Formats: sequence, structure tokens, C-alpha cells
Amino acid sequence: MRLGWRFVRGVGDKAVTALEAARADGPFVNIRHVVRAARLGRADATALARAGAFAAWEPDRRKAAWEALRHVSDTLPLAPARPTTHAPRKLGRTESVFLDYFSTGVSLVGHPVEHLRRRLAEAGAIDSRTLASTRHGQRVMVGGLVVTRQRPESANGVLFILMEDEFGFLNFIVRREVEMAHREVVRHSPFLLIEGKIQRDGPVIQILAERLKPIRPKVALAFRSRDFR
Repeated sequence: MRLGWRFVRGVGDKAVTALEAARADGPFVNIRHVVRAARLGRADATALARAGAFAAWEPDRRKAAWEALRHVSDTLPLAPARPTTHAPRKLGRTESVFLDYFSTGVSLVGHPVEHLRRRLAEAGAIDSRTLASTRHGQRVMVGGLVVTRQRPESANGVLFILMEDEFGFLNFIVRREVEMAHREVVRHSPFLLIEGKIQRDGPVIQILAERLKPIRPKVALAFRSRDFR
């Protein structure tokens, strides 16, 4: 899977245009070539390294950023005159996932809910895979990352929440009175723990929410759900 340069947070339109023009002359051969050919500044070079754009030559993003900054066109006046080396600590899996979400909004390394799975299991929450074996009317508890909040005009005030975990999607129905009882949590928490009843219609499974709680990860996640009204 490949993401375009425009999906990388912090890379400006001018830099994208320069990258496209440089790439038209032939494939890039190393980090230095990318930075010099596109005349990237510090911010753009750092953003690309943070997103893993230089992984073909340097899989460690911190080392890639260090290498890219050696070749930027706006070198700071007090920067070292001689090249220096940098040996940063390797990023952990959770750090890589959260960095991906900050950089591009998605991750091929894993999912943010993975690092919450133990806490969810201890609270009695099931994952999206287990929903397939639940029965209509069964009470369950499920946690995940909020992807979409939507309130169609034809829904009589009902709010629909789409969440996801590391295995799939979760659909919730939140009635007006339940939303009002958990207003701040419903509207602003990126991670939710929801208890409710299964509503099955053939293969379609939704959960009628009764109680909602925020889940607070140890590290803040730079992610915003797509909310529609």
C-alpha cells in the first residue's frame, strides 16, 4: 500500500510540487537525492521522514530524519560544520503506530486499540471478531476508536457511531436520552468503551448503546473522527 505525498501531515503544496517535478526526471536513489533535488526545507524533510517516506533507504525514521536534515537547503547558521552521527533508540510498535496516525492518519504497522486490548479484556470487553457469535438481545461491552459520528435528519435525533478495533468495525446506535446522559464522552472521546444490547438483522449487527465511558491511552493519539450532521 502506498500513500501520496499530500497525505503526509506537515508537507506543503510547494514541496509536493517540487517532489513531483524532481521525480519526473527519474527515480530517487537515496535520501540526499530527494532532499537536494526537491530543495526541501527542514519542516518538509522532517515530516516526510516522520511518515516513513524514506524507509526504502533507512527504515529507522529518526535516523532518516537526521540524514535528511544534513542535506536541507536552509541549514541553520549555528549548525555543526562537520557531519555528525546519531544513534536513536528504536521505536516500539505502539510508538510507530501512534506516529503513523500523527503523520498520515493510518498505519500499516498496527492499530491504536492494540495497546488497549489488555485493559479492555480486563474490563470484560469483547472484540469485533466475537460479535459474529453473539445473539440478538445479548448484552455486551466493546471498546474501540471512534471513526465516524453521524446523525441523519431522518433518524429522529438518534446518533450513529462507527468504531473500529484491530480486527474490524463496530456499529452503535445511541438514543437521544443516552447521548444526553454521556454528552461530553459521546462527542469528544476518541476511544470509547460502550455497553449495550446486540441488535441483529441477518448478517448486520449493531449495538444499542446504554452506557459509555472514555478510554484514555497512555499516549495521546493525533486522530479526528469524521463527524456528520
